[in-house]
Amino acid sequence: MHTDSLRRQLLKRLLWPLSIILLSGSLFAYFFALHSAVNAYDLGLLNDAVDISKQIEVLNGRMTLNLPPVARQMLLTNNQDRVSYAVWDEAGQVFSGNPKLQIADMLNPDESHVFQDIELNGEVQRAILFRGKTEGKSYFITVAQTLHGRDHLAGGIFAGILIPETMLALVSIAVILLGVRSGLSPVALLRDEISRRSSNDLRPIEEMSAPIELAPIIHGINELLLNLSASFASHRRFIADAAHQLRTPLAGLSSQIEVALVTPPADEKKLLRQLLATTQRTTHLANQLLSLARLEHTEQFMYEVVRVDLKAVLLETAADFVSQGARKGVELEFDLQPCGTKGSPLMLRELISNLLDNAVRYTQPGGRVRVSLSCDMQLRLIIEDNGPGVPENELARLGTPFHRLPNEQIAGCGLGLAIVREITRLHGAKIVFAHGADSQGLRVSISFHTETT
Repeated sequence: MHTDSLRRQLLKRLLWPLSIILLSGSLFAYFFALHSAVNAYDLGLLNDAVDISKQIEVLNGRMTLNLPPVARQMLLTNNQDRVSYAVWDEAGQVFSGNPKLQIADMLNPDESHVFQDIELNGEVQRAILFRGKTEGKSYFITVAQTLHGRDHLAGGIFAGILIPETMLALVSIAVILLGVRSGLSPVALLRDEISRRSSNDLRPIEEMSAPIELAPIIHGINELLLNLSASFASHRRFIADAAHQLRTPLAGLSSQIEVALVTPPADEKKLLRQLLATTQRTTHLANQLLSLARLEHTEQFMYEVVRVDLKAVLLETAADFVSQGARKGVELEFDLQPCGTKGSPLMLRELISNLLDNAVRYTQPGGRVRVSLSCDMQLRLIIEDNGPGVPENELARLGTPFHRLPNEQIAGCGLGLAIVREITRLHGAKIVFAHGADSQGLRVSISFHTETT
């Protein structure tokens, strides 16, 4: 399944919040600019209303506005905007200005002035309603102004804030891009370090110079390289040992055939029996080698795990060894409880077969092999014989491929117990080699995970 690169994820998580912050900042800048412009123009309207109020007089009981023509012209001219006004007394009589601006109803009794957007001549304008008093008489003043100048001022303030903010945003984006690129450079270096290596270069990767975030990854890779190195070394040793083990019987078989070709034997059946025995030992060795090689390169997830009736598998496998033991004079005893576990039936048969073969093969005639299976506290398989046993210093080496006891007389290839150890590993079981009863023979105990029947 395709996934985003780490660089893309970092950029998404950094640039999206930055974009939202910049957009929020732009909106804030716009409303700040508009608020500043409105306040500035409202203050101008208030000053105009105050200036007009200073020119109001009472003559003969009537209010008049003594506004010189020059002052009137200055009042009505304000750059881009048109200014209009109206003045009326408390009786509602407009004595100066535009009567359409008589809007006293928008002022509360406790207010001296109020600002409001109004519509005049089909155009929205900003207006102030001002209440004043002179010689005991109240009057009202309305000053209205179009919004062109205010909008222009708001746009100028907004641009003055937005341009530096945009420059800052571009610089921030560049810093983020460079920062992410620089921050991920150790990952690229690690990738290049791994990709440049050949399949035979299993040296550990340098951890000291790596960032602390990459240290666990590099440590895990180094552990994997160490395990691979050990596995390859074991594989090479196995090939060398296998070649050595196979060379001897094959050379003997070749020699026997060459001698027979030069000097035909008097007893051909004897020669054929010898060749058959040598061929059988070679076949057994090859089968054991293949089994061990397969098991050493197998993990638990590579084979099917099913519920196994271990008692039934054991009885089925042991049938051949009962007759084999009888021919040799070795008695097999069984004490089996119904027990189940999870695993591979094929592998468990091979495990039991190798254990019984080893026990019957190395037990002297007249000896005994006891097989017990119990699952009281833990599922445990025990195969014990009263044969010659194993010296104390050799117990720990049992299960090592091609390991044979010193001065061992019985023919073998030293792979049976190695196969048993690998199968127990794959099943998560525990195997223990010990002396048998009365310090005689060998006792092999394997503890499995129990499954109730």
